Amino acid sequence: MTAYHRIEQLLRERTGLDAEVIGSKSIERTIDALTESEGIEGVDRCLAMLRSSSETFGKLLARVLVSETWFFRDRECFRFLRRYLEETGLAGAGGKVRILSCPCSTGEEAYSIAMVLLQMKAGASDFRVDAVDINPNAIEAARAGRYGRGSFRGQIGAYRERYFSPAGDGFRIQPEVAEAVHFFTENIAAPDALADHEAYQIIFCKNLLIYLTEEARQRVAVNLDRLLVPNGLLFTGHSEVMSVLPYGYVPVKHPRSFACIKTRKNPAGTVVPPLRRKAVHPGPSFAPPRSVVTGGGEKKPASNGPQGSAGNDAEPGPSSDALAEIRALADHGALQEASERCERFLKDHPSNKEAYCLMGLISLGLDSFDQAEDFFQRALYLDPCHYEALLHVGLLYQKKGDRARASIIEDRMRRTRQMEKDGQNLR
Repeated sequence: MTAYHRIEQLLRERTGLDAEVIGSKSIERTIDALTESEGIEGVDRCLAMLRSSSETFGKLLARVLVSETWFFRDRECFRFLRRYLEETGLAGAGGKVRILSCPCSTGEEAYSIAMVLLQMKAGASDFRVDAVDINPNAIEAARAGRYGRGSFRGQIGAYRERYFSPAGDGFRIQPEVAEAVHFFTENIAAPDALADHEAYQIIFCKNLLIYLTEEARQRVAVNLDRLLVPNGLLFTGHSEVMSVLPYGYVPVKHPRSFACIKTRKNPAGTVVPPLRRKAVHPGPSFAPPRSVVTGGGEKKPASNGPQGSAGNDAEPGPSSDALAEIRALADHGALQEASERCERFLKDHPSNKEAYCLMGLISLGLDSFDQAEDFFQRALYLDPCHYEALLHVGLLYQKKGDRARASIIEDRMRRTRQMEKDGQNLR
């Protein structure tokens, strides 16, 4: 095992990060950049320092976890957050609404949550926003509350004028917002994460599960179940919704909010299915208004169904790394670049069902719903049992109000799951 592989192993053990998702070549380049910038003589010496120095490990972590974020990213999440708070009356119910942002990166998401509540005239005694991240450098930057122009995108000028003041070539968050958010360095994938915290009515956990090993995803899912009150609201990344459905969550009726309601306690022994690519002192529970929850029966878990006869899984090696890099671009918000790279990938790999499914997800992110449906259908042509593609096609039919076709897809999903249980292949 090379020193590079041992560093990957160290990252996996300490953080739960999956090198296959991030890309081994990408991690190697990051290690090389760290050794050069820090004047470390060779990768073996770097490995020794990473094992013995938390400061050096933190610097590597900061480079590996670089993620592009900005205020009010995925704007519909925050529109739905406000609607949800208004319809449930949580923000003015006499108690304190508790919201968690994890991982919070450099704080843009957590501060966006606080600004929504302040815009609703919620006082400091009405809510608490906690924000955690494994990267201490990110937490330090979040607490500093200074941001460049890249953190402000889209039509959010009113928020910037109201809640920020100029600071050099950037902006500083106003004290009333800064004081509403409490930052902690914490690994949400650790078994005892936030063990001394009360439960939350709302949790934002976006674009984390996709980067973790199966074991780490399982720990995060268990922690979220422990930390979220019954009937609580969970926001995920756009490609992560299906991975939490087995835990008793139901998607809400607000397009592109990527939010789910926790409708039941997680049954003991439930395992989070792998993503497609290859307590606490309990807080008060409450019943969400029916209007925010999708209709229909209980959703089925998204897991790898039986393989069809056509098409191949994402190939190991360079092509698998390429798809992982494209997925990372999409998750960091570079949707147009991800789309262009995925199109080029498909020209060289026209029978790769995972690439078609990924292109469908990217198209959803670009609000190209008809195009997304077409890509998911291509994935299903190559593999009629591709569960993730089935799930998204079904959701698109629901969005269109096409109940007949949505029902057909739901039947196919049930058959796929039953065939998987029976250990058979769908012919």
